[in-house]
Amino acid sequence: MSRSLPRHYNSNQNSIMERILVLTDFSDIAQRGLEEAVRLARQMGGAELYLLNTEPAPQGREFSATGDIYYTDNPEEDRFMIALIRKNKERLEALAAQYGSEQVRVTPFMEVGDLQEIVDAFIEKRQVDLIVMGTSGENTFEEYFVGNHTEQVIRVAHVPVISVKVTDRPMDIRNIVLASDMNDKAATGMRHVQALASKLGAQLHLVHVSKSGKLQQSRADLERYVREHGITNYTIGAIEDSDTEEGIKRYAAKVGADLIAVITRGRDGLAALLSHSVAHDVIREASVPVLTVNMSELTA
Repeated sequence: MSRSLPRHYNSNQNSIMERILVLTDFSDIAQRGLEEAVRLARQMGGAELYLLNTEPAPQGREFSATGDIYYTDNPEEDRFMIALIRKNKERLEALAAQYGSEQVRVTPFMEVGDLQEIVDAFIEKRQVDLIVMGTSGENTFEEYFVGNHTEQVIRVAHVPVISVKVTDRPMDIRNIVLASDMNDKAATGMRHVQALASKLGAQLHLVHVSKSGKLQQSRADLERYVREHGITNYTIGAIEDSDTEEGIKRYAAKVGADLIAVITRGRDGLAALLSHSVAHDVIREASVPVLTVNMSELTA
């Protein structure tokens, strides 16, 4: 279901991108996501980090909004869940104390229930501007599940999501590459990326991957497109490649990108794993973190 932009969103102000959601399951992959979120917040000059752990609700159980159990007829399972919640809250508080500072405030949250529903509601309630998640970026059994969590979040999130692989170098974002197919519906997503670039003091590089080889025309069309949609502070580029994903990666390497931004469309976000969607392949194979904006969750 399409959603309006968060109430606090204003693409013309640098005051946005001040509230970052970091999801954790306490794995090494999630830890890397937290570390890079803190690094990103410092580059922004300070931000509020929400550190969120979620656990699925046991079948037949009900929970309050704070994750407390409404007791049922299975005391043993209830005790297990209570112990798990208590342990996870303690781990969250320890991480918040470890990574929090005067510049970057880290607030822990523990919730029980459906991941997508929790994230969707959390974004609205806390007015989240950005999500940062760790991913292994490998075709492994572990990545099937961890990556699926990233996919679920991107699918439901109506704010940008940065995917950070454990193999990515530490983030110091100075150059952002944004691939554009010059679709009018993507303009709102482009403004999200522009806002992040402005907040970070980074250069935005817009590129169109052409399969026809008409690069001069592609550059002219892209220049006209961004002017019509009010995008500012950018460079324009075009590259020829029969494979969009490869073209994006080549251009990113050419300009020394520290972050690749991809705007996706379609109700399923990155769900088209079997069709090897461009966005999914870029996240998995790019050598730098990837920012994804799911346009199915945004309206102008």
